[in-house]
Amino acid sequence: MTPLLPLPAHPQLNPELWATIEAAGVGATVLLNIDAGPGSGLDPTWTAATTRLVRAGAGLLGYVDLAFGARPTEQVRAELGRWAGYPVRGVFFDQAPTSPYSIGPVAVAVRAARRIGFDTLLVNPGRPTDSIYRGLGAVLCTYEGPWDRYRHGTEEGVRPGDAHLVHSVPLEQIAACHELMRGRGARFGLATHEASIHGASAVVPVPV
Repeated sequence: MTPLLPLPAHPQLNPELWATIEAAGVGATVLLNIDAGPGSGLDPTWTAATTRLVRAGAGLLGYVDLAFGARPTEQVRAELGRWAGYPVRGVFFDQAPTSPYSIGPVAVAVRAARRIGFDTLLVNPGRPTDSIYRGLGAVLCTYEGPWDRYRHGTEEGVRPGDAHLVHSVPLEQIAACHELMRGRGARFGLATHEASIHGASAVVPVPV
């Protein structure tokens, strides 16, 4: 299981967090979120800081909000293009729909990301989707919710190889949460003590 570390903090505002993740290095995948996505233009401070993370052995994903399929395709493509200006290897598509009738915008976004060259794609509906979404070839995030619910089980439709996003985890139970994710066959796992994964910052060090 690959730990997924959310990193929305600007390098100048929280240099300690960036330094800690850089020290974690190999084995971590960092989810970057500059301003609900890549922001309006390339930030040289982010470029320098993310380059250091890559040199330390971390993989980087850029955050893109699909707004449950409601965002115009042009906006999504523009954000993918801006993420391509950073040393980012993949994309985390958040707030994806689950209905088979809504897969069109998701498929367009996934194809656009592949054409750019992103090789790691996560699609987050936050719960099991219609089986047609499996055909996208992306990692599906089929659990997003609190630790109290996660530790008692997951919904039908969650499969080994999916990603699990767990919030409201007491700090002293982060390691136990990661261990449970491994036991359930998660490919990626995010565990945070905060009340939501949105805007959450990484909890480090993490077991890898």
